[in-house]
Amino acid sequence: MPDEEVKLIEPDESYGQEYRSYVEEFRSAGEPFVFGEWDQAGGDLAGLVRAWREHAAGRELPRGHVPDSRYWLVRGRKILATGGLRHHLTPALEDYGGHIGYQVRPSQRGHGYATRLLALTLEKAREMGLKRVLVTCDKSNLASARVIQKNGGRLASESYSEQVGRVTRRYWIELVPPTVSTHPDESIHE
Repeated sequence: MPDEEVKLIEPDESYGQEYRSYVEEFRSAGEPFVFGEWDQAGGDLAGLVRAWREHAAGRELPRGHVPDSRYWLVRGRKILATGGLRHHLTPALEDYGGHIGYQVRPSQRGHGYATRLLALTLEKAREMGLKRVLVTCDKSNLASARVIQKNGGRLASESYSEQVGRVTRRYWIELVPPTVSTHPDESIHE
């Protein structure tokens, strides 16, 4: 399995057992962020995937939410990390949350998957036409700050967020379109 390619996919209901395992790993680690939606969906991944597709299209959004696209970083049939790309920001998301959020499976941390997931999600944001994106993290989350900086994040501000009760760092990442050579045999990507 280690030789299989790591790739970004849209959520797929055929990963039911694997997603259940992913969620349970977070639950076992005492990290509630991931399993709230799963619990609300009653463990119905097909229903959750349908809801995520509707939200990406801007339909059936929960109150206060913006359209967002979900992605999974996988190797073979193993979910390594998950993330979301919000299509635009509200004042609340400018304070905390930003355009992109991500979570790496506890057993898969420290292998560069967050950096890879963010890089691939930035490509999706570029394809969507966004010129720059905001990514936030808690001041104490040094690993996430490094991931954001590796992907071109520049610290814009740092202040206490009333929403989460912690100091939040806000980073902007400029999405420069890839530069393509005029020579047909070579492309240069920034």
